[in-house]
Amino acid sequence: MKIKKILLLAAISCLFVACSNDKEKQQNDVNLSTEASINQSDDMNFKLNLIDGESISVKKENAVLNFNDKDKATLFVFFTTWCTPCVAEIPHLNKLQEKYNNDFNIVGVLLEDKSNDEIQKFIEQHKISYKVANGENNYLLAKALGGVNGIPTMFLYNKHSKLINQYLGLIPEEMLEIDIQKAIL
Repeated sequence: MKIKKILLLAAISCLFVACSNDKEKQQNDVNLSTEASINQSDDMNFKLNLIDGESISVKKENAVLNFNDKDKATLFVFFTTWCTPCVAEIPHLNKLQEKYNNDFNIVGVLLEDKSNDEIQKFIEQHKISYKVANGENNYLLAKALGGVNGIPTMFLYNKHSKLINQYLGLIPEEMLEIDIQKAIL
């Protein structure tokens, strides 16, 4: 009988500890989401510098992003040169850029410190046919979008700067194409 009481007390103690840890975790999650909301609400105005010498104006006001190319849907692809999945998706992105060129832009956003010459070699080596942005402002875009937690990460916007979808990791070309078709309508 004494052993049963000890086991019962041990079980109840474990239950209280588990519940208190879960409550603490929920509180931490709330704090993190609050911090993210505060950071995401910052107004910003900057340009993404493209390798070809052009730029894309990005303006964030009241948590809404606007881009200077309002006639086309845009897919921002955050990548690095050393990321194997990022390199693997290049042929698929090239194909989609070519197919929907009149209504759609892909912008590769490099999250790595490389010179334009180094990136130009990478573009040529992998036959990238879409725009690529390089520079410190790439990190501002990542912040404006709420942060990039892994690569590749993609954000698809329609021509009215409305977020259609966000992707993390490799995405099947067919799935991406369905969303692109929605974005260009």
